[in-house]
Amino acid sequence: MKFNQFRFVIPFFAIILLNSCVGKNDPIEYSDDASFVSLTLAGNDSVKTAVFTLSGKTIENVDSLPFNTRVDKVRPTFSFKSISVTKGTKIIFPSGDTVSLTGKDTLNFSVQPLRVINYAGNTTSSNDYTLKINVHKVEPELYVWKSLGESLEFQNALHQKTITRNDSLFYFFNDGISAFVSTSKNGMSWKKTSLSNFPVNTSLEDMTLFNGMFYVTQDLNNIYSSSDGLNWVKKAVSEFNFKSLLFDFKSKLWAVVQLNNLTYRFATSSDGKIWEVRAGDLPVNFPMRGFASISMTTRTGKPKVLVLGGYNASDVYVKSNWSSEDGIYWVNFSSNESVGKHSLDSLAPGASILSYDNKLLLFGAVEKNGQMIANYYRQSVDEGMSWQVPNKTYNQIRFGTTTKVPSTERDTIIYTNAPIRSFQSTVIDNSHNIYIIGGKYNTSLLSEVWKGKLNRLSFLRQ
Repeated sequence: MKFNQFRFVIPFFAIILLNSCVGKNDPIEYSDDASFVSLTLAGNDSVKTAVFTLSGKTIENVDSLPFNTRVDKVRPTFSFKSISVTKGTKIIFPSGDTVSLTGKDTLNFSVQPLRVINYAGNTTSSNDYTLKINVHKVEPELYVWKSLGESLEFQNALHQKTITRNDSLFYFFNDGISAFVSTSKNGMSWKKTSLSNFPVNTSLEDMTLFNGMFYVTQDLNNIYSSSDGLNWVKKAVSEFNFKSLLFDFKSKLWAVVQLNNLTYRFATSSDGKIWEVRAGDLPVNFPMRGFASISMTTRTGKPKVLVLGGYNASDVYVKSNWSSEDGIYWVNFSSNESVGKHSLDSLAPGASILSYDNKLLLFGAVEKNGQMIANYYRQSVDEGMSWQVPNKTYNQIRFGTTTKVPSTERDTIIYTNAPIRSFQSTVIDNSHNIYIIGGKYNTSLLSEVWKGKLNRLSFLRQ
């Protein structure tokens, strides 16, 4: 029986040996696919975060590395479908210098773009790529401001207000005798036009854009409207007196009004002509004028309005911070001083507010003994519940001029701050530019225009 077992084992090993000998004589087939698979970088902490993708024949990180990231000492690790043992992968620099990669190379990628040539395993097929390592050329979180100069034209103007519509700036002003509008696309070049049937002595403070129409009140019981900003139509009301227009909220134009029985209410209109007085009195100390207001959408998609500061019905300036999501129930956040974050005690009348980059920006002046002494600039990241001074490294309303110091022959930056003012207009165009226009310094009207933008909002990818 043992002999019979070995009789089967010997032929089995003979088959294995035969197959092994035959395999040694077969030609080896090398891949002809030199395609890019991946690239990772080593070096400083920032370059490690780069994620590279292939678009056509270009290898690049679509999301740029942080500003000032150094790429002059980088260790690249490439992966391809196959690589020639003898020819491998080569990088060609703009200077013409060529480096054959070994996997342990530290290279200077600060001069770009570069060429990457990879040879497939068959040594004849190859792919030629362009390599780009993108690094932000500017600080993304920096707000860049500049003065456009005193480009507004007005003589003896008493009141002014700027509204933006269809990416155009409409700067309205009057002098008690005439009324004008100057329009501009860039805040520098303005076209002045006389207004037709427009009140020449109204404050313009409550001018509001609603459904593409301009609205402003005058002499308590008159409201004016215009579809083009040039020709105006007057409508009188008798059932109440307008105190101020507020905002566009829930597809209606809102106003504070005083009824014939001297009580104060909210009134709303869907067309600016027919008004409905809302039930319920205004909250105590709700402002009548001189306030900053905004209608916005919260992060959860709910409509919300804010009304900050202003003069109450007794003409006393109040440092309030009113908020509502329905126009019925209102909360005054300024009454909650648990950690001192809600106080607007130093804010002078005539502030303005806008929504920008998922936060609110509040512009105004600090007042002491009836005189403006400084700019007031705050931001809110919690939709108006609290207000903080913005990061002074990235967000100050100023611009810098580089000059050479004679004693040291070194360049230095001299900063010019925005002028102190209140009752300014702050608007945003479709390109995310912020404009601060006009306003008052104490009793003097200002004609200076400032323009600012967050660098990141200029990037193609957000």
